[in-house]
Amino acid sequence: MGRGKVQLKRIDNKIKRQVTFSKRRSGLLKKAHEISVLCDADVALIVFSNKGKLYEYSTDSSMEKILERHESYSYAERAILSNEADPQADWGLAYSKLKTRVESLQRSQR
Repeated sequence: MGRGKVQLKRIDNKIKRQVTFSKRRSGLLKKAHEISVLCDADVALIVFSNKGKLYEYSTDSSMEKILERHESYSYAERAILSNEADPQADWGLAYSKLKTRVESLQRSQR
């Protein structure tokens, strides 16, 4: 016997919503672990509950390393897109990034 099709809409009953969140969260964490093991992939998963509680999963490499990789990829993608649109825009982005870095280093040096 197969499962019925689930209509995706907000669950009105607060208790049922919490139970569904808990079950689906554990299933999502399990799937993240499975894909990391089976495919030797780096996985980072971040889930916030409606009360603001944090649930996270990351593979053997730390969450920080994975997030740094994501940031570098998204930065490189933005740079490519901005170079296609306006080559001078990349210089402005690099300048502002370096300027904030220098300011933070100067503050920490004091």
